[in-house]
Amino acid sequence: MSLIPEKPIVISPTLAATIGLEETVFLQVLQECVAHGSPIPSSGFDWVTVSASKLLTLLPFWREADIRRLSSSLHEKGLLLMGGSPFSEQLDFRFAFNELAYRQPQTVNKPMAPPPAPQIPHAAKTIGGSWLPSSDALRQLAQLGVTKAFADQQIPQFVAYWRERNVPRHSWESKYIKEVWRQWQQAESTNRRRSLEVSLTGEWRPSKDALDILITKGGINPNFIDDAVPEFILYWRDRGDVSNTWDSKFIQHVRRQWQFYTGIMEQDAMPRPMPAQWQPKESVYDVLQMANIDRQFAQQGIPEFVLYWQENGTPHASWSTKFLQYVKRQWARHNQPQSESETDGKQQGSYTKGRIRDRNIIDALSDRSWAS
Repeated sequence: MSLIPEKPIVISPTLAATIGLEETVFLQVLQECVAHGSPIPSSGFDWVTVSASKLLTLLPFWREADIRRLSSSLHEKGLLLMGGSPFSEQLDFRFAFNELAYRQPQTVNKPMAPPPAPQIPHAAKTIGGSWLPSSDALRQLAQLGVTKAFADQQIPQFVAYWRERNVPRHSWESKYIKEVWRQWQQAESTNRRRSLEVSLTGEWRPSKDALDILITKGGINPNFIDDAVPEFILYWRDRGDVSNTWDSKFIQHVRRQWQFYTGIMEQDAMPRPMPAQWQPKESVYDVLQMANIDRQFAQQGIPEFVLYWQENGTPHASWSTKFLQYVKRQWARHNQPQSESETDGKQQGSYTKGRIRDRNIIDALSDRSWAS
């Protein structure tokens, strides 16, 4: 029984030492495809089309990415011409050797000579100042979806860059096609991302996924999250920014404030009545500053806040957190547009529960839902 169950791939050691072992193997298989295929002469070259599945069968030790890499390598070395897009499992592979088509009249008594072995290309050259891509290069880019205007825009920068580097290459067109295709993909990605960016409106609310991250996984009180929405909208709406990641920004905003808030709670755990000369801790103003709430606005509410709770007489474990809740809701109410204020009860949905804008000041100050 033979240890070699199929026809071996015979390669030239000299060629392998010159262009690389893998490239030589791939080139030899392509030459077999030419010999057993039906070349079509065009522009002085014999073009052959082979299915991707057949090529992968002939080269079972390589994957799609390997064949694409090797075909591009041979193309850059000036040995291989490719018609259409790079190799893909979904497309036929059209190629020609970069040499004048070998033709010899056929006779009945004389068999057709096999295609000659590909020759090493001419010496590599640096790019010229007047270099321009051929119509074939622009056609290949058009097949990839690149507009001619975009491809033309890349020429000056491409030529200037490679003239400055002064690096010789066998095929500047293949390099140009690769570079333009890369720039096109980056531009398309940027345009897609920008098309999803929107400004923040008064009706914006965090998604269910964002709430799940904050409440279920983060252990943050829903009312605390609810109170952070108006200040978040106000800040970003005033800035006029656009984004497609508002949920992520909101999650970071709430998490940062929650850390400060829980720190205040831990420092003030003993219930006590409201003192006559009570003042909020400095850390309260730090939290308010993170929410872009003016310090002077908060200080103006202290007398009313102290007076109410002195008359109420109810002790609380953390007057700072209670005051923080009061100021944030007052701020939301103070900065709410009139049109929203008139229809707020209808538009807020699940977010209206526990909001100061929907209740009077006595109810809001009596609320312990998220301070407990």
